[in-house]
Amino acid sequence: MSDKWPKIRPETVAPLRDGRPDMYNYQPTRFVSLEEAKARGWKHFWTGAVCVTGHRAARYVANSSICVDCQRVEKGLVPVYGKGVPELEEARRRNYTQKNTAPAGPAQPSTAEKKFLEKYAELKDFTLAAEALGRTESEFLAILSWNTTFREAVNRLEESMGIARTQQVTDEFDWTDDKQRVFLITYANTADVKQALRSVGATNVQFHKELSANSDFQRGFDDAHQIARSVFDHAASASAVKGDAKMLGRIAANLFPEKFGENLKMDLNVKQNLTLDQAHAQLSTILSRFNRQGLLAAADTADESVIEAEYQLVESGRDHETDPDPEPASENPGSDPNSDLVSGSD
Repeated sequence: MSDKWPKIRPETVAPLRDGRPDMYNYQPTRFVSLEEAKARGWKHFWTGAVCVTGHRAARYVANSSICVDCQRVEKGLVPVYGKGVPELEEARRRNYTQKNTAPAGPAQPSTAEKKFLEKYAELKDFTLAAEALGRTESEFLAILSWNTTFREAVNRLEESMGIARTQQVTDEFDWTDDKQRVFLITYANTADVKQALRSVGATNVQFHKELSANSDFQRGFDDAHQIARSVFDHAASASAVKGDAKMLGRIAANLFPEKFGENLKMDLNVKQNLTLDQAHAQLSTILSRFNRQGLLAAADTADESVIEAEYQLVESGRDHETDPDPEPASENPGSDPNSDLVSGSD
C-alpha cells in the first residue's frame, strides 16, 4: 500500500463481505474515490455522482458506468442509496423491458418460404408456385418433410383458400446422375447431409432408399464421406484454435477415435457437472488406461457382466453472491478427495 493510501480498518467504511466493504448492501460511512478503491482492491467506489436514473449510489470499480442501485432495482430489491429520480427510473425500466423481456413470438417462415407462400396463394398450384421461383417442387416437398413451421403455414394457407393439394411426400425421387453428383459434391464440401439433401430437394427417406438400392451411389457416398471427414477435421481444428474445443472434442472423439479418442488426457481434479453418459464414458476411459498399464488385477470375467452403475450429481453447497459482479470471478477448486486415484503420467 502506498503512502497515499495508508492501511485502515475496512470495516469502518462499511460491513465487510469477502474481506471488502460491502457497498452493494450498505451505504458507506464516507466517500471512496475510484483511485482509492482500485489501490485497496475494493469492488465498489462512491463519490455521490448521479447516474442516468438519478441514483447517487456506489458504482463498480470494474465498470464505473454501472450503478449499484440500478442493479438492485433490476433484481427487484430496494435501493440502498435512495429512490433516485422517478421519471428517469421509469424511462430506464421501460427501455430495459423492451430490449430484454419482449416476447420472441411464434417462429416465422424464412424469406424464401414466405415468397413461396405468396406465389402459392396467387397461383393455387404447388408445382407452379415452386417453378415461378426458379426452384423445384421436390425441394419444397423436402422442406415440408422436416420444417414444422413451413408445413403449418402451408396447411393454414390451403385451409383458408380451399386449395386441395394432391402432392404427397413419398419415398420416390428421381435420382438423376446430375442430382447424385450435386448431392455428393455438396456433402463432401460441407460434411452436412441435411444441406446436401436440400441442394437437390430430396428427403432422408428418399436418400436412404436410393443408397440401399444403388451400389454405385453407395460407393460414391463412401468416397464423399472420406472427404467430408477431412472437412470436419479442418473445421474442428480451426474451431479449437478459437477456443470452442469442448463440444467439438466430444464430436471428434466419436468420428475419429483413432485421433481424438483415448489420447485425450483427463484431470480428475477438475470438478464438472456430468451427465450419466459422460460419467460412463470417463469411467470406461480410466479403466481402459489402468488395464493397459497393468494396474488392474487379472480376473476371470467369463461369467461376469458389467453392472450398470448409478451416478448422483451433487449440487455445490456454496452460496451464490447476490451482488452481480462484472469482474471475472476466479475460483479455487480446492482439494479433491479423488485426486489420489491417478498419479504419475500415462
